[in-house]
Parts: sequence; structure tokens; C-alpha cells
Amino acid sequence: MLRVSRIPTADRREQKVWPRVVERFRSYRWMLCGTALLVVISVGLNMVGPLLLQRIINEALPRHDTGLLIVLCTAMVISGALSNSAAVTLNTVSNWIGQQVVHGLRLEVYDQVQRMPLEFFANEPVAEIQACMASDIGGISDILTYTGTSTLTAAVSVAAAGLVMVILSWPLALFCFMLAVLLGMFNRRFAARRRDLAARRQEQMAMLLRLVDDDLTLSGIILGRTFLRYATQRSRFRATSKEVADLTYRQRAVGSIARGVIGLVTSGLPALIYLMAGTAIHGLSLGTAIVMVTLQMRLTGPIQQLLALNGRLQSSQAMFHRVFDYLDLEPALALGEVIPGQHARQDHHSISLRAHGIGHCYLQSRRPSLTDVDIELTPGSTTLITGPTGSGKTTLALILAGLVTPTSGAVETRRSPSVSAHRWQVATCRDLWQQVTLVAQETSMFNASIRDNLRFARPDATERQMLQVADAMQIGEFIASLPDGLDTMVGEHGYQLSGGERQRLALARALIGRSQFLIIDEATSALDGPTANAVHKALREACQGRELIMIAHRIPPMARDDQVFLLDQGCIVHRGTHGDLVSSCPEYQQLLAGQAPRTQTARSR
Repeated sequence: MLRVSRIPTADRREQKVWPRVVERFRSYRWMLCGTALLVVISVGLNMVGPLLLQRIINEALPRHDTGLLIVLCTAMVISGALSNSAAVTLNTVSNWIGQQVVHGLRLEVYDQVQRMPLEFFANEPVAEIQACMASDIGGISDILTYTGTSTLTAAVSVAAAGLVMVILSWPLALFCFMLAVLLGMFNRRFAARRRDLAARRQEQMAMLLRLVDDDLTLSGIILGRTFLRYATQRSRFRATSKEVADLTYRQRAVGSIARGVIGLVTSGLPALIYLMAGTAIHGLSLGTAIVMVTLQMRLTGPIQQLLALNGRLQSSQAMFHRVFDYLDLEPALALGEVIPGQHARQDHHSISLRAHGIGHCYLQSRRPSLTDVDIELTPGSTTLITGPTGSGKTTLALILAGLVTPTSGAVETRRSPSVSAHRWQVATCRDLWQQVTLVAQETSMFNASIRDNLRFARPDATERQMLQVADAMQIGEFIASLPDGLDTMVGEHGYQLSGGERQRLALARALIGRSQFLIIDEATSALDGPTANAVHKALREACQGRELIMIAHRIPPMARDDQVFLLDQGCIVHRGTHGDLVSSCPEYQQLLAGQAPRTQTARSR
């Protein structure tokens, strides 16, 4: 049985994140070498300017050498233009590489989450997934796109400027380096605090997204107003938003204090250099002193970037951990390559399906929902699975559709049963997805047109085919009455339609597909009696040559030879044809009798 688990926090902290990040750049290694070369070229050209400035101050200006001055100034302009061109190319290439890596990372998370079993989505809040895809990977995008390039540029700038400063005056260079080390030690004390605040802020942001998803959707609004709890909804949203604001303020305040102290020290460095050049260090020319100040001022930004690097990496590490949490989920389902909307329909008349010894236990409740269930389904027949609430009907439907993996037993298929060589074979989830379509009671609609929702099951469906299945499901006249017809938008989760319209549209979408087995799980519960009966009749006619499995409390019109399975507490307590059970099974008779008054009421209306 598949199990969903996250990496424990202690293990996650021991996990090496950065080697995994670096691994993602392996396929771009030659482009990265090119960007590194561009960094060296850009920084090298940027160092030419101060050296030319030294010669201008020490030689060209004092001697009034116009020719030398023109040459030096022209060289400064050319070097600056080339440096900026290299920087623009560098930013363009690094931004492209970063976005490709982020795109791959986002797609990996999407694929991994999509492969998880249904139990995962029952326990994992959608807001957590949204926060990972939008906030975490969005933050990683900024880091991979800008931080790497800016850090490399800053490091090369500091190294190049440091080399030039050592050549010009090693005492002043030593003084600047010692000061940089002290500032680094100071900044490191603030980095850990920023990291903790960033992690806490990200957790609260996920909670904020969860509250938005819970409260500001149509169902959340209806729930809050129905129970007069909108004030409570606002109160908890306000508290979470306030916590996010406070954590953001504290995180930025800590960073501002660190940057302020560092900026205060670096802003005083020019005065210290001039003071030392005029007192402690003798023999420095005016041009050398000015160049030293110029280089120091140019180093202010790169040094601060390098000093802040630890804090950024620590903050981003939390985002990488959360993303890798999803990527490190235990292997789940192998989706394989399936052509959209194409079910395995070839030779479908010779395919049979059975559940053999099926048992299932949900992880959370630890109680069995199904025990040793055996059901065989043959093509062209109609089957009813019924029973009281909580008897395991929906769980059985999910297992037959390959959406839930049984704890014990297996779902098997067999082709050409008349040929003895073709025996029952265990069906994979992918096999069942190709053969079985499940229409659940809670219908799922995309915020798109009716046409797009129908074509999701069969992309090559024609307008005539869509209208035919719509007419069969008693929704054709309604679609025709709409101003935009099939191009009418259904709204978020289909809420522009009524519950019954959504169910009939979902049934039409299932019919237009090519699956061999069609499972209807309480998919007419929102319809009145006459409409539901008409829909069931149309379903039987449309499923000629296909297997129709109906899961229902309210038993639809049945033929005498339709097979019926009666579930109770996860076990099949009775099985047989409708005609046999009507005459010999008291429990089945009781179910039919229980809906008789409702049927009579519906007729009287």
C-alpha cells in the first residue's frame, strides 16, 4: 500500500541542499562557464577606469598634455561601454538559465504531486501546494536568477579591486580587508535571526493562503453567512495577516539594522583613507589616494552583497527545503505516457473486469472500509452496487477506477474469456484509468466553457457529438437556450450552473469519452425523480456494449437481469440479479420500500 510521508524535520536539516541545487545546473555548465568569463571581462574592464584616472591626475593634468588626456579619456569611455555591454549580456544569459532551472523545478513538483495517491490530497491542504508553487519557487527564482550572478560579480570585483589596491598601497588595502572581516562577523550575528524569521513568515504565509482558500471561495462564503461566522473568519484572517506583517517587519528591521551599521562604517572609509594618506602613510600621490577612495567606494556595494550573502542563503534554504520535501515524497503512481482523452477502447467487447479479494483500510481512521470483496463485471451489462451509508460503496468505486490502491487483493482484467490462454491479469492503475471512467457525486468543473469541459474527456469531439450526449443527459435544451451555447462559461467550480446541471454535464462528459467501464457514483443525487429516471434510461441506451456500474442509495429503474451487489459494513452481504433479490432478499426489499414514498411524492408533484 502506498504511504505518504514527509521528511522528518531533524533529517531534513541534515539534508544537503546546495549540492542538489548545483546539480540542476549541470546541463548548463558550458553556459555557466561563459557567464563566468563575462564576469571576469566585465570586472576587468571596470578596473581599467580607476587606473586611467590615476594617470590623468598624476600625468596628463599636471603636464597639460592634451594628447595624452584625449587618449586616456577615450580609453575610459571605451572600457566603460565594453564593461556595460558585457554586464548586459551576462544578466541576459544568467536570467535565462535561472528561469529554465526554475521552470524545471516547478514542473518536477507538479509532476510529483500529480503522481501522489488520493490519500495525499485528503491530508495535504491545497494552500500548502499553492504556497510551494507560487511563493517558495518564486523566491527561488529570484535567488537562482540574480544571487548567483551578483555574488560571482561581487566576489570577482572584490578580488580585482583588492589586487589593484595592494599594488597601489598594501597598508591601506590591509586596513580595508581587516575592516571587511569585522563587518562580516558582525553581519553573521544577524543572519541567523533573519533566517528564523523568514522560515516563520513562510509558514504563516501558507496559513494565510489556506484561509483565503477556505473563506473567500463560493463555498466558504456560503458557509460563513449560513452559520453567521463571517466575523470569526475575518478575525482569524486578521490574526494571521497581523502575524505575517509583524514577522515581515521584524525580518526587514533586523536586515535594516545590519545594513545601516555596515553602511555607516563604509561611508566613513573615504575620510579615513585621506587621513591615513596624509598622516600615517607617506609617499602616496594625489592620484593614488583618489583611486584608492574610488576603488573603496566601488567596493561598498559588492562587499555588502557578500556580507548579506549568508543571510540570503539561510533564508532561501527554508524555501529549498520545502520544495525538496515535495520532490522527496515516497514514489507513488507511475502515470506513464497517455494520450489526452484517449481510453483503451480497442477490442473492448472482449474485456472483463473483476475485484478479487479486495480489502481496504484508510490510514487515518485505521478501520477497514472493505473486507474480502469479490465482484466480476462483464461487457454490455448493467450493475448496481448499493447499501447503507458507510458500507464502502464509494471506496469500491475508487478502487475499481484505479484511484485508490487496495490494502489487499487486486483488480484484474481478462481479454477473450472464451480463450483459456487469456487468464486474469492484475491491472495497474494506468490500465484502469484507460478502461474505467468514474463520475463522482461531487462533480468537478473547470472555470471554462461548456465546450472545453466536454472536450477535456475527448479533445477531438465534434460539436454534433457534444450536443448528442447533452441531449441524452437531458441538458441539451438548457445549453441551446444559453446566449453563447456551448461556449458559455460555467464559472469557478461550475457554480454558474445548478447542482443538477453540473451533474448532467459531468455525465455527458463521461459518455463522450471512450472508456469501456462507466461508474456512476450517486451522480444523479441532485436531480428530481422523473429527470433522474430519464437520465438513467438514456445512460443504459448510450452504454450499449459498455459496462455501466451504478452506485446509489436511491435505486434507479432496473431490468430483471441486471446484477446487484448489496454492501454492508464493507462486505458483500447479497448478490444476484435484480429480479431474484426483489423476490428473495428482505434487505433489498427494504431499500426499495424506503424510497417508495419519495417516488410517490415526486410523482404527485
